[in-house]
Amino acid sequence: MPNRAHSTEASTASVIKVLNELRARELAVIMQYMRHHYIVTGSDGLALAGEFKETAVTEMKHAESLAERIDFLGGDPTTKPDAIRTGDSTLAAMAEADLAAENDAVMLYNDAIATVGALGDVTTRRLLEDILADEEEHVGTFRRMLGR
Repeated sequence: MPNRAHSTEASTASVIKVLNELRARELAVIMQYMRHHYIVTGSDGLALAGEFKETAVTEMKHAESLAERIDFLGGDPTTKPDAIRTGDSTLAAMAEADLAAENDAVMLYNDAIATVGALGDVTTRRLLEDILADEEEHVGTFRRMLGR
C-alpha cells in the first residue's frame, strides 16, 4: 500500500516550489514596473505613469498572496527576485519589456495551474486562476500602451 503521508509531503513540497518560482517572478516585475513608473518621461509617458504603478501594486498583491499560501503550506516564501527586463530607453521599449513579462506570466501561471491541479491542490489552483486573470488584464494594458 502506498505511503499517503510521503505522497502528500512530496506534493506539498512541489506546490511550494512552484509558488516560490512564481513569487520570484512577481518580485522582479514589481521592481520593473515601479522603475518604469519613476523614470517615464514625455507627455505620453507621464500620462501612463499611473498604469505602471497600478500594475506594480497588483503584482505586490500577487506576491503577498503567494507568500501567504506558501507559509500556510509550511514553506518559506522566497525573497529573491528573478532578473529584471527594464527596457529603459523609451516608453515603447518599457511597454514592450512589460508586455513580454506579462506574456511570460500568462504561460507560467497556466503551467502552474496544470501542475498544482495534477497534484490535487484545489485551493492553490483557484488562487493561481485568480492571479492569471489579472495577468491577462495586464497583457491588455501593455498592448493598449503599444497601440495594439
